[in-house]
Amino acid sequence: MESINHSARQDRAITDAESDALERSSFVSSLMKTLVHTDFDAEGNVAARKSTGLVIGLTGEWGLGKSSVLNMLSVELKKMDNVVVATLNPWLFKGRDELIQAYFNSLREALGQSAGEKVRAVQGQLERYKTSIEVTGSTAAALVDLYVTGGVATAFWKKWIAKGFGALIKPNDLSATQERETLEVKLAEANVVVVVLIDELDRVEDDEVRAVAQLVKAVGDIKGISYLVAYDTDRVAQALGTGDSIEDRQRSGESYLEKIIQFSIPLRPLFDTDARAFLQTSLRNNGVELPEAAQDYQAEIFEQLLGVIRTPREIKRLIGAFSVFEEMLRGEICPYDLLGYCWLIAKSPGVRQLIANNVQGLVDDPDIEELSDRMHSQAKDAKPDERLQKLLGTSAMVHVGILRLLFPRFKTDVLQSAGIFEGGRISKRRNLVRLLYLGNPPGTLSRAEIEVLWSTESSDALANELMRLITDGKIDSLFDRIGDLLPTLSRSGDHKFWVAMSRALTRPHDWITGHESTGRLVDDASTILWGFARSIPSGRGHVRGILEALIRNGDLLITPWILRKHLFAHELTGYARQSNGDEIFTLRETMDLQSSEIPRYRAAVIDGTVLRRLPDTEAIYCIINSKKWDQKLRSSLTAQLNDWDSISTFTALILPPNVSTSRKNLDEMIDADAVLVVIDKLLEDRQLPVGDWLAPSLDLLREILGDRDGQSDEPSNQDPDRSLDD
Repeated sequence: MESINHSARQDRAITDAESDALERSSFVSSLMKTLVHTDFDAEGNVAARKSTGLVIGLTGEWGLGKSSVLNMLSVELKKMDNVVVATLNPWLFKGRDELIQAYFNSLREALGQSAGEKVRAVQGQLERYKTSIEVTGSTAAALVDLYVTGGVATAFWKKWIAKGFGALIKPNDLSATQERETLEVKLAEANVVVVVLIDELDRVEDDEVRAVAQLVKAVGDIKGISYLVAYDTDRVAQALGTGDSIEDRQRSGESYLEKIIQFSIPLRPLFDTDARAFLQTSLRNNGVELPEAAQDYQAEIFEQLLGVIRTPREIKRLIGAFSVFEEMLRGEICPYDLLGYCWLIAKSPGVRQLIANNVQGLVDDPDIEELSDRMHSQAKDAKPDERLQKLLGTSAMVHVGILRLLFPRFKTDVLQSAGIFEGGRISKRRNLVRLLYLGNPPGTLSRAEIEVLWSTESSDALANELMRLITDGKIDSLFDRIGDLLPTLSRSGDHKFWVAMSRALTRPHDWITGHESTGRLVDDASTILWGFARSIPSGRGHVRGILEALIRNGDLLITPWILRKHLFAHELTGYARQSNGDEIFTLRETMDLQSSEIPRYRAAVIDGTVLRRLPDTEAIYCIINSKKWDQKLRSSLTAQLNDWDSISTFTALILPPNVSTSRKNLDEMIDADAVLVVIDKLLEDRQLPVGDWLAPSLDLLREILGDRDGQSDEPSNQDPDRSLDD
């Protein structure tokens, strides 16, 4: 990794062309010609230089890089003979008094950089001109009235009349107009070109904006001096304008600007190619890397950000935040999700608290209460954007594009395949919680408590304790903490802990009889184990050993999850490769595991274990994705669906909230017509087997089974499509 450029990573303007990632050197060269005119002799050598005397506006929205251009311009101008550069930042001064003083100080300091008697004479005359303005305020006010304010003298200029300088120097010796003309002559005699660069005009209060405008047009209207003023046109025009409405102020302010600025030169906008290049440069400057997008959603997030980024400053702030978060959460959170989240907090810091307040409503795997609310909410038929706005408020909807990508349940046109591994996404509850707390949230189990749990001698006692944590709703606190601690815990407890975990996650009774969240706990537990494989050098070896112990003890949850992820990683499913290069098994090892495990899963389907006791469908889809689901399994599973208990359990597994599928997919798994007949018979008495918690899913199942004309064009044996609409 390249060394970090601590200067370039800061949210401040660059100071030289070497730091310019947007290749604006040619633009700077053109600006120089508008400020300084150069004559050449017959041999092409510089014969003379003189000021163009123009007042140029460098325009662009805040953060687009105006200050950076001024800095580069200053460096290049100072390389030219007989050219001096004065800089004025009105943001550093308060009121007209300080501003006029700062203006003359900047000119005096700039001239002081040039040697010679004639230049010193210019400095002396500059002081006389300044004093003449201070003494003869009426003259200055007349200049302002003539050129700018339309005949109304400002209180500022009148104030100087009362200063009492007339007692020190005779006013008739200090006519402002005469002293300015003398200054212009001395500038010409000294053969020195003065360029004044004025920055940050769009950051100051309205009064200061007007003061700078008056200063440039009245006091600073000196032959031999060129000006470049950087500002946001809309902001400055509204500050200068008058009227009751924004449109009136904008229109009158633009007319005002025409009296001051000879012509304006807008900075080029940040085009897509500029943003890409600058983003990559900012990543390097911050010492972080963004891996190549391996998933469609990652590319979509990146393109979405490029579409909304408008200025280099926004990129600096985005990558500055990303570099901090990435170091804290490396390997835990998808870096593209992290990049999108950093955009939200950089642009709208308040969105972070809104997300924290609505974790369950945003994620794909919420708790039981939220699942129930989603099924029975009166807003279930609302559009995704309306649901998102209800959670995060109207102000957050300016970022609706990136929010949809980060939390896919709010997308309107995407079906989530069960075959895509998304364990690092912040749409997973565990990952979003970890991101919000930048690690482990308060209330999680302490290290000491986890070590006691880890060291439990009896496998039965450990399984019972884990089941108690599940029942009490505290298992999440274990999952949110143990991933970090696994590398430091004794390896002697690996096999026992994960075997006990598999037992605790397996339903202790037949059938799903109510709200059940154990399925997503299987996903969490397996994701933690997967992460452990790459957390230490020997991690893969340890996980292989854990899986062997799980298989010996009949695990049908964690092992199928990990096997199925490898099937997609090694393109053994007929679908595109889904991999981040962090597999535990090689292709050959995966094929061997597949050969030994699939018969075990088939047996579990046939004997009813999968339907009666497992909280998820990983074993079923391992068979389907391996193209081993045949008529024997289809007939067996169909025969098992003969009463409300079995049909309700099947429905809860195949069609949980936010998930849909097609009749074609179901008909490959079961005999759709036969199961529909069973359901219709059971419904003859109009009695549902369970409470309201499953009614919407049962209705959906019956609707899909009856949709004989709605055949999908998807490939055979595909996982059911997971609809992200409630």
